[in-house]
Amino acid sequence: MPQDEVSAAFRQNPLVDTDYTFAKSPDGRYWYMGPSSSWSFCRRVLALIGKHMPEANCPPDPWNLDGVAFKLQWKPLGPDQAPEVTNLPPLDYALFLFNNVKFYFGPLFYLIDESDYVRNLHEFYENPATKASESRLWYAQYLLILAFGKAFTGQTAASCSPAGCQYAARAMSLLPGLGLNPSPLLSVQALTLAAVYFQAIDMRVAAFQHIGQALRSCVIEGWHRHMPEDVVGAQHSHRCNITFWVVYMLDREFSALIGAPSSIRDEDITAKLPSQTSDSLDSWNMTLHVRLSRLMARILSTVYGVGQGFDYSLMESMQNILRDLADLSRDLNALLDTHFQGSVSKASRTAIWLILSYHHCAVLTTRPLVMCALHMHIDQVGRNSLRSITLSPQVASFMQSCVDSAQNILRLLRILCDEDLMDAFLPFQLEDAFSSAFVLQLLRAIAPWLFPDDTWSHDVECILNRMISKGNVVAPMRKVELNQLAQIMTPLTSGALHFQSPPQQHTNINDEGGNTDNVPSAVVPDQEGEGESSWDLFMGNPMVGLDQREILDLAARLDVDSLMHTVGI
Repeated sequence: MPQDEVSAAFRQNPLVDTDYTFAKSPDGRYWYMGPSSSWSFCRRVLALIGKHMPEANCPPDPWNLDGVAFKLQWKPLGPDQAPEVTNLPPLDYALFLFNNVKFYFGPLFYLIDESDYVRNLHEFYENPATKASESRLWYAQYLLILAFGKAFTGQTAASCSPAGCQYAARAMSLLPGLGLNPSPLLSVQALTLAAVYFQAIDMRVAAFQHIGQALRSCVIEGWHRHMPEDVVGAQHSHRCNITFWVVYMLDREFSALIGAPSSIRDEDITAKLPSQTSDSLDSWNMTLHVRLSRLMARILSTVYGVGQGFDYSLMESMQNILRDLADLSRDLNALLDTHFQGSVSKASRTAIWLILSYHHCAVLTTRPLVMCALHMHIDQVGRNSLRSITLSPQVASFMQSCVDSAQNILRLLRILCDEDLMDAFLPFQLEDAFSSAFVLQLLRAIAPWLFPDDTWSHDVECILNRMISKGNVVAPMRKVELNQLAQIMTPLTSGALHFQSPPQQHTNINDEGGNTDNVPSAVVPDQEGEGESSWDLFMGNPMVGLDQREILDLAARLDVDSLMHTVGI
């Protein structure tokens, strides 16, 4: 392939406005393939390989459409109908489930005013029927907390529905409709909890719609703007502020998951970040989560941007994201050093959530390059050519960073799995595991020399099996999709052609011709200490590859004019 064609192939995101933007499902409906969605990415890859590699005898795409894993059903409750208050757990068990949710929710728990919730909980158990009728939105929140709490306690894989789903169905019948609501805080909290629940059971459209309604309610109330404490009161200002930022974070997250634009621009927000109103650890944790969400929005609007203005700017966009990641890595390391003495083994689940989100941003940023490489790899194999694509030092460094971030995600999740701390219900860890494993599966066929070992494949198998054993209704579908990808990638792996790295790709990134040795590397388990706590693996490297200097160096060395070349082997 001529050099100018090769360079052009890596300058535009192939996941934006291509022939695969709309795909027809087996039922004849056209589905929008959101460019940043992992579900859509899976569909695009399977379709691409099926089109160009008919000899692979590709099985049909399982599709796994919205709501296939489990479809929650309910009937809306009229305003004059009394909510059902039967078959509810006793108070002590309700408190246990509430604390269970508090543990697993991480930063999402800032949404709940704990003292207010517990006060209302005691009032409810004194007179359930009256409290449920007088405060329907709080009752919906209570039912969703029960549903989450039951799901977090775990269940056997034999059940075809999540534990506690009956509480969720009752809660959905109480959710607010359109129009102004006399209790906006309770309304937004209930809608947000419902959105998270929908996403957890893979009802992605309902999740996006409900978080959108919650965000628009925040905007109607003006919570996206700074609320002066001397005007609205300190407590009300704080509660509205923290609620807005949780909704904002989820809106960005769900936008990326479904591949749709966010509902609000950062330029329209003047609400203060939590760290501007308090210097507590919780405030700084929350602020870093918001910054990661803002970075996610920039990834969606630049790396995955649309329109003529984004043509031939993919690598430039990635350079800018790398610099943002470097700034975040500095602050994340500072947080650990200050509050956790630099050790993940002493860090909270919130800190681990931050690390996972950071690496997920890196994987999402790099995924378009993986698709570019897959197109070229398929083209070469389709010609039965004995020539394989060889990444330039700069792009190879980017690919290596993608591999390392994906492997680090899986390693962290494996540790949570081994410590029995994995969240088997919320959608975020499953998304991290699936998106990381999917891109690693592709890169292992395209550029196997990027992988020092196959530890990650054992990690993802353990993670998915643990989620399945705990009753996750979505994990079995993700496992099938990964297995199908492995099957149809067989003709594209090194069995027929011997793909290898050119010599310059094993030199130091600080040398003029090299690229990968100083890229943050994945953690390899210590076989001798296999029986000991796996937290110790992170004692000397708590942030697992978040080195600001190396990231900035990579951003500076990306050569947009010489992205890739082909060589014979």
